[in-house]
Amino acid sequence: MESGFTTIQPKDATAPIDPSLKVTRWMSKTVYSVHPDSKLIDAVEIMMEHRIRHVPVLDGDRLVGIISDRDVRNTLPRKNEMQQLPEISCRGSLNRRASVAMTRYPITIPVDFSIHEAAEIMCREKIGALPVMDVGRMVGILSAEDLLWALTQLTAPRP
Repeated sequence: MESGFTTIQPKDATAPIDPSLKVTRWMSKTVYSVHPDSKLIDAVEIMMEHRIRHVPVLDGDRLVGIISDRDVRNTLPRKNEMQQLPEISCRGSLNRRASVAMTRYPITIPVDFSIHEAAEIMCREKIGALPVMDVGRMVGILSAEDLLWALTQLTAPRP
């Protein structure tokens, strides 16, 4: 079954990864998601309530996209549009379906990825989060904030 998204494989699958450097150690295992037919405002509410910037879009168990705070911002009307249709245009934008604003076919990573490889992808692709997949099923999400926490923990001075 074709899923549409790209799961990037580890560079050297034979080299063992220190458990403290695996994405599964640092990823968020609780994933807040929306359905493609949900309204964009639902994704915004999830972002605000849980203080997150990325909401996966799932159709059942199948990942079909991801909505970032940047995607939301890009759907909002520009200043000159707001002056012409003040309330209507903004309200209409947030009432659109999530599938209209989402990034389709997001880059994903497998559970056996290292945080180093994940950070490389996030920097190169200029993205802030990577869904983590295990046998085609989303099991978590790794964000730039998760990588910063890993950095602070792994580089902290030892007594």
